[in-house]
Amino acid sequence: MPIGHFLDAFPSLIFVAAHVMFLLVGLWAWRKTGGGGRRLSPTFWLYVAAQAIFLGFFAGALTMKMAVLLEQTLMAVMVIAIASRSTAAAA
Repeated sequence: MPIGHFLDAFPSLIFVAAHVMFLLVGLWAWRKTGGGGRRLSPTFWLYVAAQAIFLGFFAGALTMKMAVLLEQTLMAVMVIAIASRSTAAAA
């Protein structure tokens, strides 16, 4: 039995609410960093887009595997962007 099987018993609306909350956190982080002119603020849009992709799964537009693949791709791009900016700032 895969780990997390018990989550199948929860209504989808709980997961939709969680991803909306995550999306709002991403928007908050973008606003918080964007106002100070910090260079990381554009990377938060990748996080926001990832949450919107998961909402696409719950809307029936994407399969779970496609949503996870796209979300993880955006997270990898975000990590690379953050690391690249950290390296550039240190130089």
